[in-house]
Amino acid sequence: MKLKKILSAILAAAVVAGTSVMTAFAAGDGEAAYCFDNTSKLSDWQTYGSTKETGFKISHENLISKNGNGCILISESSAGDIENKFGGAYISADALGIDDFRGCTIEMSMLLCEGAEGFYDNLSIYSDGIIWLTQPAENLSTTEWTTVTMTLPENADNTKIGFTIPTFNAYTGDIVYIDDVSVTKPDGTVISNRGDYEARKVKSEDAVSTGTNVALTILLVVLILAIVGGIGLIVSAAIRRFT
Repeated sequence: MKLKKILSAILAAAVVAGTSVMTAFAAGDGEAAYCFDNTSKLSDWQTYGSTKETGFKISHENLISKNGNGCILISESSAGDIENKFGGAYISADALGIDDFRGCTIEMSMLLCEGAEGFYDNLSIYSDGIIWLTQPAENLSTTEWTTVTMTLPENADNTKIGFTIPTFNAYTGDIVYIDDVSVTKPDGTVISNRGDYEARKVKSEDAVSTGTNVALTILLVVLILAIVGGIGLIVSAAIRRFT
């Protein structure tokens, strides 16, 4: 793994001139390749490396999301004594119907879990293949979603993209929510959703009760009548005054 990273660093210097320049934008509702609104496409994601040793786990969460009806939650259960510190989860290009990710822009939206501050030191989005590339997830928030973006060089025909194990320190619990994994081709075409998008469902606690709606409607009618009546009185008084 160390040798591969050294070789990747050399290759990165050689191909940096071929890196495409593209203005990245966060995917809108339902636009991302993976929306994680249900579990139908989680089987596309494969794990590797020290996932067993760190207790690395991907689960589905439908109470929190950036867009749509859900996201995935990354958690760990680790004593921190890990010999081989590498690994994570990835998808292959063929899962998206393309040959490789050369020149593509990858985006992932992340929200840090409460209490996980300081325990995502190793979290990055990455691409692997002819060259190893990473983009660290920095300054994540527990209150606002952060979109992490990486653009591959046009001559790097990597066949994998993914995210790394968040930390190799001792930690047990939830670490980060991930939503809206988006892939934009070099020509600006966004790879369409793979079939796991669902519109956000309105939860009962978010819906206004029927009784409240009736009360608000009555109040609005009373206010309108009061305003109309007030205007009528003013007009009548003015007419009497000048007649």
